Amino acid sequence: MALPVRKYILFTLILLIATISSSCLKSKKPGIPKEVLSTLNNSDLRKTDLLKVILAFQNPEDSLKLKSAYFLIQNLENNYSFIMSLSDSSENILDIDIESFPNYSSIQKYKESMEVEFGKLIYKTDSIWLDIDTINSGFLIEHINNSYSTWQNGTWESNYDFNVFLEYILPYRVANEEVEPFTKYFHKKYSHLTGSNIIETATVLNKHINSQITYDERYAVNPNTKNIAQCEETGKGNLLDINTYKVKALRSLGIAAALDYTPFFADSTLGFYSTTVILPDNSKLVLTNSDDIKTPYPQGKVAKVYRRSYADNPKSLFSIKDKSIHTPPFLGNYNYLDVTNEYLKTSDITVDCSDTLQFVYLAVFNEDEWKPVEWAKVGVDGKAHFLDMGTGVSYKLVMIVDEKVNIQIPNLLY
Repeated sequence: MALPVRKYILFTLILLIATISSSCLKSKKPGIPKEVLSTLNNSDLRKTDLLKVILAFQNPEDSLKLKSAYFLIQNLENNYSFIMSLSDSSENILDIDIESFPNYSSIQKYKESMEVEFGKLIYKTDSIWLDIDTINSGFLIEHINNSYSTWQNGTWESNYDFNVFLEYILPYRVANEEVEPFTKYFHKKYSHLTGSNIIETATVLNKHINSQITYDERYAVNPNTKNIAQCEETGKGNLLDINTYKVKALRSLGIAAALDYTPFFADSTLGFYSTTVILPDNSKLVLTNSDDIKTPYPQGKVAKVYRRSYADNPKSLFSIKDKSIHTPPFLGNYNYLDVTNEYLKTSDITVDCSDTLQFVYLAVFNEDEWKPVEWAKVGVDGKAHFLDMGTGVSYKLVMIVDEKVNIQIPNLLY
């Protein structure tokens, strides 16, 4: 006699937990991938809840949804949201009323005046929410169902293979922003803009969002990414805010999209973010906050272009370093892919340095400071190899001492 549904679900869940706890996990038989098992075993009391996601997609027709669940779960440990604040040397928080300043330069002058009185201002992390501790089964199941449906039922579904879906349509976050459900919301809001092909749809959507949410350089001093409601209510944002919003909107229409950026321009101010549409032929369409920008990453002004990734990149500094080691902003705080050679002419740089160092960095001059934009591990031969660096840029080799940038040698021009 068939088991009642509730008893069957409970029995299956218990069986999954037993499987994970069993020593037979070393078996080569098909089952939960070892990367997923590792995450589950590190999730402590939340293991049972995450197992519900796996249980939800056990039917044969849900095999791709199950693989989607595995992909999201195995990368939970390396994704997080955070809240930062601007503090002085005594850790007093400085709250800047952005709208009260006429432009970005005036905010910078205000910060400089505050530093004279209160010491160096720094951006300090107040709170971190790890996805493995906060993302629940209900959210993941709904997101997988919505994303999969959008991909499968979209007019260009057959143009994107499953791996592209996993990397650039399925992820529920773009960077380190607040996690919020967005697929249904954006699909309803923007489905009327769908054109006859991906490029047409993405271009129209980009123009529409640019007209609704405008870039305001003053918001560059805000270290926290605005959520969807904040972007729409203010109609303003920095480049990270706007492009995070765009990537989510595109993914909600079944279009593969990612966030590309350069941390800091060379001999200039700030950096740059753009939205990259991944096309079925593996080429790309770059969308910016202005229809006039044809080359958002100009040669000679850009050292590196990175692409934020949800999936763990085993070659990233974030993956290989000890988490207690302090690393510069943008480099060791999260996963990304190096896509510099997709935008620029590049060159490899080898530098001799002390073999007592573990990591060293190449920095560019930005806002009166040398700011690291790439890292390298020092080899046993005392050499550091920096790959695919943008050419025509002046670099300095730097190291981090007591969480501060320490310049090592004169300029390197490549």
